[in-house]
Amino acid sequence: MLMGGAAVAPALPLIEQVFPGQDTLVSMIITIPSLAVAVVGFAMGALADRLGKVRVLATSLVVFTAAGAVGYLMEGGSDTQLYILLAFRFVVGIGIAGISSAVTALIAEYYTGMDRVRALSYQSAAMGVGVLILEYTGGVLAEFSWREPFLVYLIGVPILLMVLLTMREPQREDHGSMGRITPERKANKRLLTICYITIFVAMTMAFLLPTKMPTYLQTELAVSTSVTGLFLGVHGVTNACFSLMYRRFVQRISPFSIIAVGFLLLAIALLTLEVSESVASAVVMMIVAGAGLGMVCPAVSNTLAGETTASTSGKIMGGYSTCLNLGQFSISLISVPLFAAVGSSYPDLFGVMAVVAVVACIMFAFMSRRWPDKATA
Repeated sequence: MLMGGAAVAPALPLIEQVFPGQDTLVSMIITIPSLAVAVVGFAMGALADRLGKVRVLATSLVVFTAAGAVGYLMEGGSDTQLYILLAFRFVVGIGIAGISSAVTALIAEYYTGMDRVRALSYQSAAMGVGVLILEYTGGVLAEFSWREPFLVYLIGVPILLMVLLTMREPQREDHGSMGRITPERKANKRLLTICYITIFVAMTMAFLLPTKMPTYLQTELAVSTSVTGLFLGVHGVTNACFSLMYRRFVQRISPFSIIAVGFLLLAIALLTLEVSESVASAVVMMIVAGAGLGMVCPAVSNTLAGETTASTSGKIMGGYSTCLNLGQFSISLISVPLFAAVGSSYPDLFGVMAVVAVVACIMFAFMSRRWPDKATA
């Protein structure tokens, strides 16, 4: 559900036909939930610390489901309808902000040490599997019309029921040993800053795929919407597989080294279409990109979790959600002018982002020897 903003990505080409001449605004249907998370993510984390993380989680699920499904009721065809749709997409992002902040903070409090590493790896893997389910389902529903993919958000109903029936707020008196540091000590601000910047850059590159690949696949390679959803889902499955292997990686190399390898894989993926423009190349691109993201995300989230206490877990993980989603939103602002600057060439667009990934890889490779091993704390 953290990737819920991209659930309707396979329908983007259809939505562009419904709202002609509004390509930038249409692309924001995918990314504006991320802007909402960036705006309110930290506040939602603080609210979770104050009111209770389970309560915030349940309320956020209601907001996510209701606002997301509204798209199915839209008529389309006018700018007013598009603005209304974007407004509700912003509300979807508020729901995602509460969900992501509360869930990650709960994991940080419920688990310690390698148990926490394992739990956060499962969370990252669940994001990948969620991409497969949401993107493929959205692609299949897009075969009917551009509205049907918005029904995907009704998945929040059974999840809400499970939360209400099974989840309880952690006891405050047990929180003292949950974090990497004691309540009397402050989190390492330099480390937090590095983690926040890292996830921002990674998600900026990774979210280029759900915003640009559907149009590329359907216009350049003549791929159907359902197959487009499957393509994006492959990315999620690979992400999940590598996230599950994070625990083994971190026992052998430092988190900075893992992040460096992750950015290297993202660079390789983004350069794939420069070598060959084909369906096979697109498949390779999605697989390798998923692997890279599956290494970066758990490395960052585990390191941040190691800096939390019961009173700060919501805020710190809210900052994580803010930067993650700000990276997702920023690509809608960057990609359109950048796409025009490279002559409307998809391979060249991905190639420019690959250069950024290479630079990030080199930086983390040099810093890896100084990275404190906090992931297993």
